[in-house]
Amino acid sequence: MKPNLQIEYQSQTVSPIIQIFSRILKEERENEYQDDHEDDDDEETPIKKAIIIIIALCIGLVILGILSCLIRYFYMRHKQKRIAQVRQQSEAAYQQQNIQIESLCLQTQELAQCPICLMPIPNCYLIITPCNHSFHQACLNLWLQVEKICPSCRTSLNQ
Repeated sequence: MKPNLQIEYQSQTVSPIIQIFSRILKEERENEYQDDHEDDDDEETPIKKAIIIIIALCIGLVILGILSCLIRYFYMRHKQKRIAQVRQQSEAAYQQQNIQIESLCLQTQELAQCPICLMPIPNCYLIITPCNHSFHQACLNLWLQVEKICPSCRTSLNQ
């Protein structure tokens, strides 16, 4: 046989087999495509699960941020209320001491000044801190109810 005829003979005999195989492969591909799409509806893919986890984490972080802001707001509000209460409670005693100090200051002019209220300090109302700073007793008590540090040098006065 001639080479061209041999190719034609082989192509004629092989072509029905190839057609059958190609038809079978085509049907298999269609079945796989349908199976894949049916699985997408029934099960969640790992990508969908990862997206859901990321969204849940973001929502959790937003909630934590909001909670931390609320906690800080209420803490600051509580601190301001406490300072206002201390001022209100000590205001009467403080005013009374200032009147007594003013009357004593009129008698003696050589007294040290209180760094808190800038008034002269008579010996009967004098308090000296461990860091050797002088204050009125009422001024320092009022200060220590709010802050536990020296008003002049900021050293700790916890005792």
